[in-house]
Amino acid sequence: MEFFERTFKKNFFRLYPIGDWHLGSRQCSEEFIVRLVEGLRKDEDGWWGGMSDLMENAIIGSTSDVYTQVLPPREQMDHIVDLLKPIAKKGLFLIAGNHEQRTMRVAGIVPEAYIAARLDMPYMGFSCYAQLYVREDQRGKHEGHGRGWACYFHHNYGGGYSTGGKVNRAEQLRLIAPTADAIFSGHFHITSRIPASWYEMGKKAVHKKTGYDYITGSALTWNGSYAEERGKRPATLEHISVTFIGGTSGRADNRQQIYEIIQ
Repeated sequence: MEFFERTFKKNFFRLYPIGDWHLGSRQCSEEFIVRLVEGLRKDEDGWWGGMSDLMENAIIGSTSDVYTQVLPPREQMDHIVDLLKPIAKKGLFLIAGNHEQRTMRVAGIVPEAYIAARLDMPYMGFSCYAQLYVREDQRGKHEGHGRGWACYFHHNYGGGYSTGGKVNRAEQLRLIAPTADAIFSGHFHITSRIPASWYEMGKKAVHKKTGYDYITGSALTWNGSYAEERGKRPATLEHISVTFIGGTSGRADNRQQIYEIIQ
């Protein structure tokens, strides 16, 4: 697990966790990706983290079919860099995913590290715990951090094909980061927000806390896909954004997370 820290200039920021594009697959909707990137580019308060599986990366011996992908892996990496260049300065970091790990296992090459280096972003390995702070006022003059937001990012694995199985697997990351304000999972090709509550001891009182477990979506269509072949339900062609509001010092915890779907 790697640690990441960032302070934003306002008292809120909007986070776009993007991944599971599977670029190179015939089912990847590049039109959706271009629309997503353009919307993020225009959002002056928007930032993104790379949840991985940005590329299909079908190689000999992998589950994906080498002969149906529309670009070879090297061209997939370069095309992803070209797509992300307009928002490179808004990128926080990239983490690892199972599709990119295919080449790590057989050739010692980490595609996310290559993509991150080309975009001048940090590569954080399998998971990242990020402490994200905001300023106290809109002028960005306050230097105090306050409580900020604790966010854990992991691509995740497994989960099966049912919605319940995917949600259950996403919730298991709470065993790693039980008091995170937000946990982000990719991999499952659906979108969801699951509340998770716990109690903490304060000064002469017990306080109820609530965080959220997010599943971040995909850029996949269904026709002609592995899912169609196996009679599985379609992936969700949508992503999410989460606006984090507040997080400065003060007795009352009035922070908010606003969850939105991007289609």
